[in-house]
Amino acid sequence: DLGRENQLTYPASLGLMLKAVLVSPQFLYITPGTKTEAGQTIVPLDDHHLASRLSYLLWSSMPDAELSALADGGKLREPSVLKAQVKRLLGDPRSRALFDSFGVQWLGLGDLKSQTFDTAKFPQMTTELRAAMVEEARLFFESIVRENQSVVRFVESDYTFLNGPLAALYGLEKTVTGPEMRRVTLTDANRGGILGMPATLATTSFPNRTSPVKRGVWVLEQVLGEHVPPPPANVPPLEKQDKKKVANLTLRQRTELHVTNATCANCHKILDPIGFGLENFDAIGRWRVQDDTGGPIDAAGELPGGKHFTSPRELKAILAARKDDLTHNLTEKLLAYALCRTLEGYDEIVVDHLMETIAKDDYRIQTLISEIVTSYPFVNHRVH
Repeated sequence: DLGRENQLTYPASLGLMLKAVLVSPQFLYITPGTKTEAGQTIVPLDDHHLASRLSYLLWSSMPDAELSALADGGKLREPSVLKAQVKRLLGDPRSRALFDSFGVQWLGLGDLKSQTFDTAKFPQMTTELRAAMVEEARLFFESIVRENQSVVRFVESDYTFLNGPLAALYGLEKTVTGPEMRRVTLTDANRGGILGMPATLATTSFPNRTSPVKRGVWVLEQVLGEHVPPPPANVPPLEKQDKKKVANLTLRQRTELHVTNATCANCHKILDPIGFGLENFDAIGRWRVQDDTGGPIDAAGELPGGKHFTSPRELKAILAARKDDLTHNLTEKLLAYALCRTLEGYDEIVVDHLMETIAKDDYRIQTLISEIVTSYPFVNHRVH
């Protein structure tokens, strides 16, 4: 009977033990193995915890033999050794995990595979095309990291990666055919970089049309790192506008009605002009000169600070000139991702210090990553 009772209770106790392990901070987070003294708020990570933090950042996997050996020898915390390991890990195919985890999050592409599109208007949006869109972004991200290019190239670039179906969105179906993704040089300056990619353009659209508002928010938050407050409650979408009053208006003219509403005006006078600069791209990223109403596209707009543009090409050029803003934003986002927490006031001092070194090396992405990995918050643990 006792044996029978143990058979019945053991699985339950095992389940409780596994549950305790899975919700333990030591399982969910990389934390120091030693106990902290009373009042201690910052604890250095030992070499093995540092190896794990680095490996999971760049590979989303456990440290390999070389990284573990350096940790065993207590050498990994040396800045020169740590930077050499960053370069080695980024050169390994496993570093594609950096896009799958951080890159997808940064660009907001996580829901693209399941995002709803009007099948009558966009029959091209098949599972295969969506996968190609994400793969284009992945290969482009990887090329900038692998080739140690400037962060600016994320915005202004003269190449991308396409296969046949994706090339059709670019109007290059006669140049690129077949299912295989390949590197393609772009001659249209409106393309190239994350602003002209079908993946990001589709992500920032509605099922049946573009959204200058969503695209404006995306540029401000994901590219420039600005904070955009949430919209006020009970604001009707464009589809709820009086159909008689807007029947002869273009999408831009309908969107501009936002600024006639005092509740909406403060934000929309900033957001909408940025999104208008991408209106030449339809909801799945194809170039167009007329919107869905048949009216001409007016891509003129303005960035905060007064810089004006009349096309995606000019918008990209203005953003690319803001090297410090682009790099500061990406540094903040990657540091927060690496630390698995939101940044706090003292972290901004660290970011400003990192920016000095990154700027001196022409804003190169591997320098950005190396500076984060050797930064004070990364090699230490903050006790909460």
